[in-house]
Amino acid sequence: MIQLCDNSICTGCMACYASCNQQAIEIQENNFGFLQPSIKHDVCIECGICVKTCPVLSPSPFQKEKQKGFASWSTNENIRKNSSSGGVFYELSHTIITSGGVVCGAAFNEKGILTQQKAETLEEARKFRGSKYVQSYNGFSYSEIGKELKKGKKVLFIGTPCQIAGLKAYLGKASETLVTIDLICHGTPPMSYLEEYIKEIAGAEKVDRVSFRGEKDYHMVFYSQDRVVYSQRFRKDLYYTAYLQGIIHRENCYKCEYADKRRVSDLTIGDFWGIDRKSLKVPYKGKISVVLVNSEKGRKFWNLVKDEFIYEERSLEEAVKGNVPLQRPAALPKDRMKFIEVYKEKGFMSAVKTPGVQKAIEEAKVKDNLFYRILGKIKRRFR
Repeated sequence: MIQLCDNSICTGCMACYASCNQQAIEIQENNFGFLQPSIKHDVCIECGICVKTCPVLSPSPFQKEKQKGFASWSTNENIRKNSSSGGVFYELSHTIITSGGVVCGAAFNEKGILTQQKAETLEEARKFRGSKYVQSYNGFSYSEIGKELKKGKKVLFIGTPCQIAGLKAYLGKASETLVTIDLICHGTPPMSYLEEYIKEIAGAEKVDRVSFRGEKDYHMVFYSQDRVVYSQRFRKDLYYTAYLQGIIHRENCYKCEYADKRRVSDLTIGDFWGIDRKSLKVPYKGKISVVLVNSEKGRKFWNLVKDEFIYEERSLEEAVKGNVPLQRPAALPKDRMKFIEVYKEKGFMSAVKTPGVQKAIEEAKVKDNLFYRILGKIKRRFR
């Protein structure tokens, strides 16, 4: 009897679901709120394609090229303002779309659910900007990408490392017209948590978009047709703080095989935390993206687009030092099990309000307030 990987290490990439021609795999929400695949054995013909496709059971190899790291930011101030970091992804999308290609990334649909979607215009690609601290639904994007590649189109896919691994496993062989970009991922909570939180906060309001970072950096913002329904700074927002504490991730995130400086994608992008700004050749105080070039294809694409940015090469060691997910998986919080136990019985809102979880959140707020007080004093001193 065919068996999928254990739920505790399943990434939810949905490659197995996309690969099954018999529709013998269904995606269900488990007791912890995570989407998990399961086999309908009365339909399954035991061909084994799902097992061969699963990137956990048949891991995708890391890129073997010597990596290079860059600090980069867009020359367009408006793009930087509405992006999480330096606006790199939107500029990369611009290159693909203006050459007749398509871009696939995560965006909220009309029901407010985060899904992997396709963009063929620059206007459509704007919806991919900004961080989304929740796992996107990936069920149909792999087959859509496969169709576009068969047409000979250039495709740019951006996602978490496990989604990149899932896509590569689904496609089976490399395509010269596919460029993959992975995000430096801190962990992925399930959409069900965010849905419950939105209902609690927004009530009857129909929320169709959520922003975690962008023009209002590090703010949780709910939108209804571009109207702000709710806005709160990250340490005063319950969901945001629980995410930063690592309490609400999928189980596999705490033993993620992709939390490593080696990467499965062509390019890696994220915040360039810890960069020595004093050593920058071009002085800059705004948000800076880190770009890791991981493959020959990634190098060719970066050379094609890099003049759209202000950029300079930095050491790989500097990039890794400031980004924990390039070193190791998210740490398992001591109150994680308490959260899970309460969630199974009473749901998300009750779980994040349990004394242990609340204490961890409050401690984080105290540390954050102290940090910003010190930062304020430093800024006033050097004015």
